[in-house]
Amino acid sequence: MGRKSQSKQNQKKSTGKENNKLYLQKRKELAFLVDRVLRLTSIFQATGNVSKSWEHHLEIEKLVNEITNIEGTQLRNTRTLRQTHIDKYLQWLRENGVQFDGIEIAEFKGYDLGLKASKDFTEGSLILTIPSKVMITEKNAKESELSAFIAVDPLLQNMPNITLALFLLLENNNPDSFWKPYIEVLPEKYSTILYYTSEELELLKPSPVFESSLKLYRSIARQYAYFYKKIHTLDIPVLKKLQEVFTFDSYRWAVSTVMTRQNNIRLSEADVTAFIPLWDMCNHEHGEIRTDYNNELNRGECYALRDFKTDEQIFIFYGARPNADLFLHNGFVYPNNQHDSISVTLGISSGDPLREIKMSLLTKLGLGCVAHYSLFKRQNPIGPELLAFIRIFNMNQEELTKWSSQSLPSDLVSSEPSSAEAVGADIDRRAHTYLLTRCKLLLAAYKKNDNENRTETDHVTNVKLLKQCEVQILEATVTYLEETIRTLPTAVKQ
Repeated sequence: MGRKSQSKQNQKKSTGKENNKLYLQKRKELAFLVDRVLRLTSIFQATGNVSKSWEHHLEIEKLVNEITNIEGTQLRNTRTLRQTHIDKYLQWLRENGVQFDGIEIAEFKGYDLGLKASKDFTEGSLILTIPSKVMITEKNAKESELSAFIAVDPLLQNMPNITLALFLLLENNNPDSFWKPYIEVLPEKYSTILYYTSEELELLKPSPVFESSLKLYRSIARQYAYFYKKIHTLDIPVLKKLQEVFTFDSYRWAVSTVMTRQNNIRLSEADVTAFIPLWDMCNHEHGEIRTDYNNELNRGECYALRDFKTDEQIFIFYGARPNADLFLHNGFVYPNNQHDSISVTLGISSGDPLREIKMSLLTKLGLGCVAHYSLFKRQNPIGPELLAFIRIFNMNQEELTKWSSQSLPSDLVSSEPSSAEAVGADIDRRAHTYLLTRCKLLLAAYKKNDNENRTETDHVTNVKLLKQCEVQILEATVTYLEETIRTLPTAVKQ
């Protein structure tokens, strides 16, 4: 018996040593990979070279995949379905003063969870009131044990959204968290680009959102590597807790939660970033912002943006944002987006003999030699900045000299008849023809990339919808430009 007992003890010791050795080996591998991610994401990437940005992304993604393989995909908690926690969540809301009479949480096709009216609401009527005590704000983070880390980290001091993400990770791992019922009904993962495969991301080409997505992914990968090193090297008590929960998978979950749910509210005479329970389950619809913070009652208030009938889903308006922004930061596309636009990058070549005088004229108008301009989803898709650029870009030496002599050539940014007359039909014909050619080239690129057949996932569907919206804007712009050119007065021959 004694020998067997001794044998078992030796076996346990041996296993313990082997486990510890394996743990240290994994830590060493992770540290090496994290260093490589940090170096790679610190490399400056000039915008415009999409091919190099893509190669760079694939290198980063490969390292991140190796990291997640070592760390493993950690479930945020033991639950399996958000729905199983809804009753407890609603009880918590009621106990803490949230008023939502006539409101239910329900599933909606294409939306996952949302809010449903269980009675009729008229436009402008009060739907929800949410006391500040149930909100999770950056102020809560600064008053928590995380404050010691915030005090020494410049990134956290300047980026409240990241502070909120780290605080969420801590609270998610705290069984006694006041906000546990809220956190338990958060999604397990999101439809942000942080969850896209490289194949799904590549489908974004030639959309300008493709490069924006790579930039966002690179930024989050860099943040992960930056905080990993800090968490495992600084001697601050709270970081010991973060060591237990901080992985790439958990960080992208926390960051995605912030991106899709954060709101800025005026709290105690200061703007703060916050999660607003229940209200953040409302999905988006075109309309007006009908939510506000009541400082006297210390609560958020949500009013109906239109009439809602019983059993109808209740929507709110997320603000005048293009689909590119909604896709990147909220993970969805809104087809009927009246505030939609597409970004077009235009610039003056370094080889242009008139570059200096063109740049000087652009500078007078507060524009640069290379910039992102927007084509809008509206009757006149060309904004004043873009109009000024295409006019200046297509001027000859004599025209540039004439306009440069003016202290503020404001007519260049206006499409009003008097300004158009001052600019002249000849310049406008060249300017609009130039933009027409660019738009047609962009449309051809979209059609070239539309031939690929991919397995239809939610991500792929979102990408296709985004590109369809962008193509519609380009096609409408082409029609507008062709009509504008057609109606320009012809030059009178002497």
